[in-house]
Amino acid sequence: MVATILIVDDEIHIRRLTARVLELAGYRVLEASSGPEALRLTQETRPDVITCDISMPGMSGFDVLEILKSQPVTAEIPVIMLTAIGQEKDAARATELGAADYITKPFSSTNLIETIQRQLISREDE
Repeated sequence: MVATILIVDDEIHIRRLTARVLELAGYRVLEASSGPEALRLTQETRPDVITCDISMPGMSGFDVLEILKSQPVTAEIPVIMLTAIGQEKDAARATELGAADYITKPFSSTNLIETIQRQLISREDE
């Protein structure tokens, strides 16, 4: 079965580039440009893994993460947070809120795919 990855990022070029990389790696990809859209898509589709930018207008990635982790139907979905270089405090907060992992931007395609695969394997082992 093909894993579904939800990409949450307000920057369209980052979303599209990430989507292309993941599609070429064989994943089904969904995209959300905002926190509310991400929450709606998560409820409707139950993706296997979510990548979520931290810095977004309106509802931050932290807000999205907190809501996802507070709801039983979405709490177990691994969320990989994306943060800018030099924002180590963001990574620590993401971990405290329940993020499965985090990646620093800019990131390599290889790093992204390996991080997602690690989360998928971890879910299978549960």
